Amino acid sequence: MREIMKIFDIHPLPNRGVVIGGTDPLLDNWPRQQIQAWIGKEVEIHTVKTVLPAKVIDVTVSSSLTGRKNIFILLPQDFEVSDIEEPAVVYSVH
Repeated sequence: MREIMKIFDIHPLPNRGVVIGGTDPLLDNWPRQQIQAWIGKEVEIHTVKTVLPAKVIDVTVSSSLTGRKNIFILLPQDFEVSDIEEPAVVYSVH
């Protein structure tokens, strides 16, 4: 298991699920496709109180003006924004 990112943004998408966003400076030099493949289809979200297993619906990676990679992971509709308490960290499960 490896840390993917610390969550800095959480948004519900009606009829789609919940999007979590974050960064990891260690991934800034990786190509988008490599980041997407590395994240895979399942993650764990670790909060102060709990560990939430989650299926990954989609992964989007964008580059900021400063060259940082912003990672956005779409979680299923059964997740609520309130399920994810900050600070939270996302881990790969493979």
